Amino acid sequence: MRIIFVFLLIALLAFAAVWLSDYPGDVRLAWGGYVVETSIVVVAALALIFAVLVALLYRFWVWLKKGPGRIGAVFSSRRRDKGLEALSSGMVAIAAGDAVEARRQAIAAEKHLSGEPMTLLLAAQAAELNEDDRAARIYYDRMMQREDTEFLGLRGLINRARKENDLKKARSLTERADELRPGTPWVLKELYELALKLRDWELADHTLARMTRGKAAKGEAVKRARAVISFERALQCLNAGKAEEALPLAVLAHELDPAFVPAAVLDVKLTAELESPRKLHKLIAEAWKNAPHRDLAEAIRKTVSGEQPPDWLRRAQETVAPHNPDHVETHLMLAKAALASSDWGPARDHLMKAGGDHPPASVFRMLAELEEKANADAIAAREWILKSAIAPQDPLWICNACGRQEDVWQAHCPVCDSFDSFTWRTADRGPHAVDEIEAEIVREIGTSL
Repeated sequence: MRIIFVFLLIALLAFAAVWLSDYPGDVRLAWGGYVVETSIVVVAALALIFAVLVALLYRFWVWLKKGPGRIGAVFSSRRRDKGLEALSSGMVAIAAGDAVEARRQAIAAEKHLSGEPMTLLLAAQAAELNEDDRAARIYYDRMMQREDTEFLGLRGLINRARKENDLKKARSLTERADELRPGTPWVLKELYELALKLRDWELADHTLARMTRGKAAKGEAVKRARAVISFERALQCLNAGKAEEALPLAVLAHELDPAFVPAAVLDVKLTAELESPRKLHKLIAEAWKNAPHRDLAEAIRKTVSGEQPPDWLRRAQETVAPHNPDHVETHLMLAKAALASSDWGPARDHLMKAGGDHPPASVFRMLAELEEKANADAIAAREWILKSAIAPQDPLWICNACGRQEDVWQAHCPVCDSFDSFTWRTADRGPHAVDEIEAEIVREIGTSL
């Protein structure tokens, strides 16, 4: 189409030239006593030359007007290219852990791209890499002052607060980030972890509900976390003297994780105080079926105040043991009750069943107690105590993160602060010096006799 257009234009000009040559015509101009006569062809040529001169003058004027801006744009483009190159090199240096190069490129980027969001981020990251806390905080504060970088600056300041162990400040900043962009995954995760560390169980529960919706809320890990949080909220209410508010939270914790022993224990205690005996009996049956444990056995025993040992033995045999008759904790519960009732035959029978192939130390100690009380046989008791010294340790609440051992379950490990890290299991005691243990036990028995 362009070729056709050019061809038509040339043909039109040629036709005009031929037409003017066939009909040249005359032009006469009289002005101020002067008379100029010429042909129309000359007039047309002069008009064309005049038009070309005017066009050239106009283009020259436009160039004069826009020239400085174009020259500045060239230099600005070169400066921006250098700044982008410095940004790229700085990010590579940060990824490689080259602190010196990262700082150098951050300075170059700031020089060529002052005030750009990525420049502030590079400078802050370079300061972090160089362990310059003051500079990092300054850059993050500058990012906070801009609407387009406030969210990014918040993340940097949150990390700074976490490193400085200022958890309350970190939570405040995270809540601000949640206001800016509600539902952002990393913000919710950060808010949840901070709530756990600050023991803000209500906030942790609310945040966990926002994090896990739909099918995710039905996962076992989520249900376990909700159970622990509900249990801690129940403890808070109980410590504040609000037993009525603590009960539904304890029930919820127990329902979410029926095998969660502390929740079962608390549920039994509160139900015994506030609910009917019929509901308590049903709860005891369900709890012992899913979470048999010595702490739960003790809580069940205390549901009847002033009960004598023989009565507790009979109640344990009739209302508790049938719901999990073969479990080790069931035999231990009945053995302890029988020992307290001086019922030596059932006590020995249940202790033998509780021991199994690898009896724990507590079984041997109770057998020693049985020999002393039932038969006054110090030698037999000594034999059982010797065996207890080299027997497997009784189960404890042991932190899976650091190995801390506790007699009572806790939501956070007191050493490593891990959340819900305690499990009921047996620890490895390592090698034993049997001769030294025997000598120590002989001295202890001799002293007691």
